[in-house]
Amino acid sequence: MDIRNCKRCGKIFQYRGSKYCPKCMLELDEIFVKVRDYIYENPNATVLDVSEAVEVEEEIILEFLKQGRLELSSPGIDYLCERCEKPITTGRYCNDCIRELEQEMKKGIVREGLPSPKSLGKDSKRMYTAEFLKKRRR
Repeated sequence: MDIRNCKRCGKIFQYRGSKYCPKCMLELDEIFVKVRDYIYENPNATVLDVSEAVEVEEEIILEFLKQGRLELSSPGIDYLCERCEKPITTGRYCNDCIRELEQEMKKGIVREGLPSPKSLGKDSKRMYTAEFLKKRRR
C-alpha cells in the first residue's frame, strides 16, 4: 500500500496513480468542466482570461493543458515545449520532440538486444493469456 500527500490539500491518501486525493480529484473535475465550458463559449480566450473569468489559478489550467485535457486554439508564447521550448497547443512536448523521443526509445530497445514482440512466436517461453484460457477450457 502506497501512501502519499495530496499535491493540492496536503492530506494523506492511498496512492492510486494520481497525485491528488479523491476529494481534490472531484473538485478538479468540477473545475475542468467550468474551464472547458468557458473555453467553448470563448474560443479565443487566453489562459489569463480563463483564469480570471472562472476564478481558477493559472497553474491548474496549465496542468489541464499538460495532461492533454485541454488544447489551445493556436500555439502561443506562454505555453512551450518542455524540451525545445517551441510554442505548443497541448501536452508537454511538441510533435517533433515526441517523434525524436519515440525514435530514441526504439533505438534503445534494439541496442539492448531485446527481441521484438512480433518475433516471439508460440514456441517462446512466454505465456499468452488467450492460449492459457483456451487450454483451461478444454
